[in-house]
Amino acid sequence: MRKNIFAYIFVCVIATLIFVTSGCGGGHIGSGSSSGSGGASFATKFTAGIAHVAGNYGFTQQNFLMEGAQKISDLGSDSIFVYLTPSFRTVYPDQSSNSWPAQTPANLTVLAQSKPYASVFNLPFKTIVLSTFTFANNDRVRGMAASPDRLKAEEDEFYQLAKYLYSHFAGSNKTFVLKNWEGDWVGLGQGNTTGNISENTVRDMIAWLSARQRGVNRARSEAGGSTGVRVFNAVEVNRVLDYAQNGMTRVINAVVPKVNADMVTYSSYDSTTIGTDQHSVQQSLTEALHTIEKLAPDPLGLGNRRILISEYGLYENQLVGPAWRSEAVLSTASNEGIYGAFLWNLFDNECAEANGQAAPVDVAQGQPLRPKNAECRGLWIVRPDGSTSPVLAVLQKYWQ
Repeated sequence: MRKNIFAYIFVCVIATLIFVTSGCGGGHIGSGSSSGSGGASFATKFTAGIAHVAGNYGFTQQNFLMEGAQKISDLGSDSIFVYLTPSFRTVYPDQSSNSWPAQTPANLTVLAQSKPYASVFNLPFKTIVLSTFTFANNDRVRGMAASPDRLKAEEDEFYQLAKYLYSHFAGSNKTFVLKNWEGDWVGLGQGNTTGNISENTVRDMIAWLSARQRGVNRARSEAGGSTGVRVFNAVEVNRVLDYAQNGMTRVINAVVPKVNADMVTYSSYDSTTIGTDQHSVQQSLTEALHTIEKLAPDPLGLGNRRILISEYGLYENQLVGPAWRSEAVLSTASNEGIYGAFLWNLFDNECAEANGQAAPVDVAQGQPLRPKNAECRGLWIVRPDGSTSPVLAVLQKYWQ
């Protein structure tokens, strides 16, 4: 289970008490169409990317966002998942580079133009997934349905961000995916797997996520059909099997069909951490993907390319078989024809200090609070000692 980044920042959580399988963290789905992609050729190659946010250790004195993005690019990945939120300074600290603007940005567009994000966006990444919260509302969703001013501010901030991405990266052939963080934890409260999302919360989430989609739609309409860049809005789900197996009210069945978003992203811990062998992981993940395919609208005609696994975590120090588990996730996702799957995380963000408290973000080498390999859960490609996980070899097969 990958913890809520915002809770991670403000609340000390004893990482070892989090139970892995709680989730954080029809027919066969055919290959997706390439139509409706905003005017540029929509590549059909499966994307095997890597996430980078709030890792508990780093290896340079560089801005942490820039360090991690450069490392992912150097490893060979052409896709990255990062956060674009008002908490940027905390999840991506500056060690000594002073790369962040001195004043807090007024909105997402100004933040996207800052040196660290500009550096990431100009690396040779073909796909950039962004967990995005506005400066207007951040992750405060309660009451949105009854707040026209807040909804308008949400829509306008997404419109301006998408407009900037369309204009500034025209001709780049990049794909940007803007998404919320794990929607079912927003609706239920993190870690709560019992009961249904309330009707009031469902209404608030539909209003909130629809406002974001309207903003992207406006920018896309103004950009026209020949921009050479794609900007998609996505709704993220993370408790799909609760609905598929038990009929519970979750984002996939109560919210997704009403928002009509470009894409659905899936933080997949509920299906990818429960299997004990490759076949069982494939079965549970396939069930989840089929459920998403049945319920997700397809306003742009992307087919199954409208589905993307935004997170799967391998817990190398806790779960058996990180390499075969990664292969099970990637092969299943690829065979189902979805856009891709992103491994959580470049540097583990669930390491603990000796006293059990969560380790700080980006602890430098040689510092007493820097975690050792054994003090982490194993959500990594690069370990604290600088060695790499054997999962890297699995990912590399999809980069060729």
